[in-house]
Amino acid sequence: MAKKKPAPRRRFLVVARTASGSWPHPVEVRVHPDGANSIVGFSIGPHAANAGGMVHLYTVLDETQTGLNPNFAEEFDAAELHWLVPLLVRLNAGEDVTDEIVSAYRERHGRAPETVFVERRGS
Repeated sequence: MAKKKPAPRRRFLVVARTASGSWPHPVEVRVHPDGANSIVGFSIGPHAANAGGMVHLYTVLDETQTGLNPNFAEEFDAAELHWLVPLLVRLNAGEDVTDEIVSAYRERHGRAPETVFVERRGS
């Protein structure tokens, strides 16, 4: 019997994870850097009752694709993540800014962002 090929996985950089109590709910933000195909993942609330999901990067950007969509301002404020917006704009334009995201995160937090892998579905 042939072995089943493992499902492809996406690599996400965890660019924000707030502690409980710093905002009404903990917030985690992840980025899968893949140019215009990039995905941003959100998890909001305590682990046992969190809500969230993954959206295409262009959804996180405003109509002109040059700034943050106001619908995501609350999460970016809570996570102090506005430094990431110019990098997301460039990523959406097709630039590979993965190393810059890691470097900017390291500059703020003294370490590289956590990397997680998520199974790719429906592609």
